[in-house]
Amino acid sequence: MMGVVKRRAVLSALAAGIGAPALLGVRSAAASMLKLDPNNPEHVHLIHRKLAYCMPGAPAFMWLKATRYGVVDSRVIPFWDMHVGQAFATRDLDDGAYEVTIWTAIFYTDVSTGKFMERFANPLTNKVVDVRYNAPRVGKRTYTQHGEEREPINRPEMNIMRATGVGPAWIENGLIWVRGDTSTRMEPKDPGKAKLSQVNDWSTYTGRLSDVADPKNLNPRANWIFNDINTWPAWLEMGDQPGNYVSRGIGQKERDFDAMPEVWRKMLAEQYPGYAKDPVAPLKG
Repeated sequence: MMGVVKRRAVLSALAAGIGAPALLGVRSAAASMLKLDPNNPEHVHLIHRKLAYCMPGAPAFMWLKATRYGVVDSRVIPFWDMHVGQAFATRDLDDGAYEVTIWTAIFYTDVSTGKFMERFANPLTNKVVDVRYNAPRVGKRTYTQHGEEREPINRPEMNIMRATGVGPAWIENGLIWVRGDTSTRMEPKDPGKAKLSQVNDWSTYTGRLSDVADPKNLNPRANWIFNDINTWPAWLEMGDQPGNYVSRGIGQKERDFDAMPEVWRKMLAEQYPGYAKDPVAPLKG
């Protein structure tokens, strides 16, 4: 919650409660900490930014290791392991909003061999299909207290409902957690010409309260817990197969690219060498 013009004023307001020591010139670490309130939407907005992303300054990185499953009649079938890596930087906007410049690279590996997966033998359909990857590209996201502002999807044949949210947040025993969830539902206006699409992405970020409450710590360490519950993607060619497409993963934010998981960095170098050679350069465009 750091507006361009009012940044210092906001920090002062969030630091309410340290007034007497500050006036007396006490410079203790405790006196500099923000008094974060998880019931205050402005504070939750700041907590999410510091854990999921960072404050303006040096770029940061986030990785996620997950397993993708097919779930049919509550039976869970592992499909592949998923390796996600992100690089991002932020800048302040007016009224406490901020913009994230980000690129993401996602790779799949065989759950048994750990090898990069180009084709997938689907145990539910007995089809072998080509795995569809999207090349990394730089995008921009804008966050306000109400969540992520997203561009409209241009699908005239669909009724589209989208939701994003930041929070709630919790503070317990020196740790802090915050949710950041998104969902997109596309219902065909003519069910005979298209299929329902539903994507639910659920993220929970956690870190040390002392790190997030420290105004000087612009990029606190954070862990990422991720789940999604989706309809089947078209490239799997599932036909009318009932069930859901689910993932379960954990990750961590890093300050340095070299701290990202070796298996992900190796696949990035093989598939997209330009991003591996200089991961920060794309964020400056």
